Amino acid sequence: MNVGQKTLALLLIPFGVMLAQGCSKEKLTQIANSVQQQGEQFVIESKKMTDSLVETPEEPPAETGKITIGTDKPLEIDQAVAIMHDVGDGRQNSLQITSYPPDSQHPSAPAVFLHATTDVQTIALLGGQSIQCNLFIEPKSGAAIARNEIGRPVTVTFGSMNMEQQTITASIEPCVLIGSDNQPMNISGGQILAVVQGN
Repeated sequence: MNVGQKTLALLLIPFGVMLAQGCSKEKLTQIANSVQQQGEQFVIESKKMTDSLVETPEEPPAETGKITIGTDKPLEIDQAVAIMHDVGDGRQNSLQITSYPPDSQHPSAPAVFLHATTDVQTIALLGGQSIQCNLFIEPKSGAAIARNEIGRPVTVTFGSMNMEQQTITASIEPCVLIGSDNQPMNISGGQILAVVQGN
């Protein structure tokens, strides 16, 4: 006998006792109605208890991307956004990957900005291709901003785009950047998982 059946049996005991004592029909009706109401209330409370035990599955957090840059003090940033700008007028498109929202006016450090011009129309079509890019890194707030030397772009190779999560991976080849203080920044390589915006 389960809990519900036991409870209902307990609710019916007074009804059986009254019947054995020869109560009036009206009294029996009142008792029957009372037992029915208590039974319905028990069902409602049981359902609430059951519902509270059933956990609603949580949705996985939205992907924000990640950039890892190998330096003397490796940089790890838990955000990366990739966007392809269609310049038009027959000119090459502009690819940008940033460690901050593209419309941010004051990105926090460490910050990474990667830019390239390309004939590729969409980010999805970058998969398997190596692109020559300009790379800018601000390793910490107030530090000198380092970039590749003009005319010596950094090679970035892209993996396949994850269409379900709308992300794309890329790897940065080892390179040397020059800071605005003329000090070199040796990069042993880098990994990017960027959230694709726009296409």
